[in-house]
Amino acid sequence: MENMKRVAERGMTLIEIMVVVVIISLVAGFVGISVLDSLEDAKHDVAYTEVRKISEAVELYKLKMGKYPATGEGLQALSNPGGNARPFLKDLRSDPWGNAYVYIQPGTHNTHGFDILSYGADGVQGGSDDVGNWQDATENKQAPAE
Repeated sequence: MENMKRVAERGMTLIEIMVVVVIISLVAGFVGISVLDSLEDAKHDVAYTEVRKISEAVELYKLKMGKYPATGEGLQALSNPGGNARPFLKDLRSDPWGNAYVYIQPGTHNTHGFDILSYGADGVQGGSDDVGNWQDATENKQAPAE
C-alpha cells in the first residue's frame, strides 16, 4: 500500500517537463514572428502618413510663397520659411527607421511637382520598402516572411 502511495506522489519526469518547455517555446516563437511582422507594417503605415503630412505642408508653402521649395532648401524650408511667414511644419521628424525624409523638386515620379520619400527599413533608394508621395497606402508593403 505504501508503494502505491509513493508512485502517485512521484510528480513529473524530466522528459515531461522538457516537452512542455518545447511546446511553450514554439508557441512563443510563432507569436513573436507575428508581432514583428505587424510592427513592420505599422512602421510602413506611419511613414506613409508622415509623407502625406509633409506633402500637404509643401503644398501650403507653395500657396503662400508662390513656388515649391528648391531641392537645395529641402524640407527645412517648411519649418523655417524666412521672412514673416509662420512655419508650415513645426517639427520635421525622421522616418520610423531613423532616416531623414528625402525631398526632390522637380520630382522623378511627380515631374510637375515634387517627390517626398522614405527609403524604408533598408535605408537604400530603390528598395521594395520605399514609401513615396506618389503611392497609395498599400503599395510596396513588404510581403510577410516565409
